[in-house]
Amino acid sequence: MATVLRNPNSNKIKVIYFSKPQYIRKITSNKRYFNYLQNEIRGLQWYQKYSKNKNDLIKYNKNSNFFFLDIKFFKGKKNIFYKSIEENTFLISKAIDHYLKIWPNKTRVRCHGDLTIDNIIFNKNKIKFIDWELSGLSKEPWGYDLIYLLISSIYFPYEIKKTINVSEKNVFIKLWTKLRRLNISNDLLNDPLSFITKVHKKKRWREAIKDHPKKLYPVFINKDFEIILKELIKL
Repeated sequence: MATVLRNPNSNKIKVIYFSKPQYIRKITSNKRYFNYLQNEIRGLQWYQKYSKNKNDLIKYNKNSNFFFLDIKFFKGKKNIFYKSIEENTFLISKAIDHYLKIWPNKTRVRCHGDLTIDNIIFNKNKIKFIDWELSGLSKEPWGYDLIYLLISSIYFPYEIKKTINVSEKNVFIKLWTKLRRLNISNDLLNDPLSFITKVHKKKRWREAIKDHPKKLYPVFINKDFEIILKELIKL
């Protein structure tokens, strides 16, 4: 049995779940999106190398008409990305710990590119980062994905409620303080939105934003949120 999980009526990348055997297929006939599946393959291969998760990438095939790849299904769950940061605190902390185990401690590293709560699956034993289509568009400072993740975890609920309460702010500050103790560039820590904006102005990122107009949340951040964030990261 097959279930379409994403883009059922689109010529972009469709995501299909197969139940017997269990695996995820990403497929497109749109040549413009071939590069993103190639990014996914390279990102998964990199992730497998450092995480020691073997055989996540089952197979892939590309010809002039279509490109598909099959990924091993990971049994776990997702938290809801627009829920309060308070509800997602445990998962964010686990994601930070996972990043510390996986990413080589170098000045510039491969980045996931769109690490949000929605791209993390976990169970009581393991955690996995998924959706590597934007991986490898550029190398960025170590910790870039963690900054991106933590800001997203407070931005998405804010976008719905248009406010951030005191308790949510305190949780964010606590997690941001944890990041400050890591080997993350001061440029990234002190002015993260300006840094991310500069990254997204690079040619390959500009193309990715054009091809995924609703995917990269920093594009939609307004001045009000910018002011709130600047106040929080100074505390």
